[in-house]
Amino acid sequence: MSTTARALADEVRDSRQNAWEKTDHATAIVATSQLGPEDTQVVRRIVASAGYTGEEFEQMVQQVSGLVVGTVEALADDIPTAASA
Repeated sequence: MSTTARALADEVRDSRQNAWEKTDHATAIVATSQLGPEDTQVVRRIVASAGYTGEEFEQMVQQVSGLVVGTVEALADDIPTAASA
């Protein structure tokens, strides 16, 4: 299993991008700091397809989910900081 959590998170983000644009899931992810049920299903499917099982599977699901949430939050962060004001 040489697929990294980052690569899996990118795959999840790429596969969910169209759905997020249509339903504004990204806003919900930012508001709750967690993935929705459909997003979680995609994470679990992609992690399983990478060959992870058992405890490694659950750990990778958590890691990938965290990376996806962090990426979505970072991309949505368009509020000016005090330094740029």
